[in-house]
Amino acid sequence: MSYNWIKPEEFSFNSFLLMDRWIIKMMCNHHLGNNEYDKNLGIALEYNPAVKWYLFHKCPECKPILEKLTEGVPKNLSSDEVRKAEIDAIREMETSIVLVHPEIMEKNCDYIYDWDKKFLLELADFTDKLVLDIGSGTGRLAFAAAQKAKRVYASEPTDALREYLLDKIKHENIDNVTVLDGTVEQIPYEDNTFDIVMSGHVVGDDYEREIAELTRVVKNGGYIIDCIGEDNRKRKPNEELLKRGFEAFYHVSKTGGDIYRYRKQVVK
Repeated sequence: MSYNWIKPEEFSFNSFLLMDRWIIKMMCNHHLGNNEYDKNLGIALEYNPAVKWYLFHKCPECKPILEKLTEGVPKNLSSDEVRKAEIDAIREMETSIVLVHPEIMEKNCDYIYDWDKKFLLELADFTDKLVLDIGSGTGRLAFAAAQKAKRVYASEPTDALREYLLDKIKHENIDNVTVLDGTVEQIPYEDNTFDIVMSGHVVGDDYEREIAELTRVVKNGGYIIDCIGEDNRKRKPNEELLKRGFEAFYHVSKTGGDIYRYRKQVVK
C-alpha cells in the first residue's frame, strides 16, 4: 500500500545505506515474498554492490535471504532497467525510507503534520506522570506528553529517528525527555515502572505478546494508550483491542478519515 509520502523517482537507492539492522530485518520479515518486489530488489542489489555488501554485513542473519534474491539476476540489464527496479524497490519500502529521512517524515506524513496534541492529552492526566512512548518516531506523542509529564521516555528502534529526537531535545532545550533503544516486544524497563505507556501505529503484529509487555511495565491503575495520527483512511474499530478491554474514542479527521484512539486502565 502506497501512502504517497515520497516520490520514489527523487531518491537514490543509496538510501538503503541509511537503514539500520532493525529496518533491514523488518524489510525481510514484512516485505519480501512479493515476487515482483523480490525481483526488483534483487536487481537493485546486484547492480549496487556497495548497498548489497552493507545489507549483508549490517544484518548478517538476513544475508541468506538477500543472497537468494540476487541469484540469477541478468548481467546485461540496461541502466534504465536497473533504475526502474530501484524505483520500484524504493516505492515498496516507502514507509522505511521515511524512517531514515526523519525531516521528510515530519513534513510529508499526514498522520504527523495533521495531528493535534489534544487527541492525546484528553485520554489521560499526564501531569507529573512517568510516561513511556513506544515507537516514538519523530516524537509526535512524546513531546506532546512532555508538556505536562514529569518525564517521558521515548523508545525508538531506528537509529536515524533516535538521533533526530536527540537533536530536537538539544535544539529546543527540552529537559524531561529521555531517548532510548527498544521495541514493543522487548521493553528495557522493570515491571510496574510507568504511570502511562503509549504508542501509535505500533501494536498489531502480535497482540498477545505486545500488550503483555506493555502491561508488564505499567503500574497498577496506570494506562495503556494507543493513539494513531490523522489520515484519510476509512477504518472500523479494532476488535482485537476491544476484546482485550480497551475503550475506543472516535473522531473524523480533517480529511475525512475514521480515527479510533484506545485506552485501557490496567488493574493488577
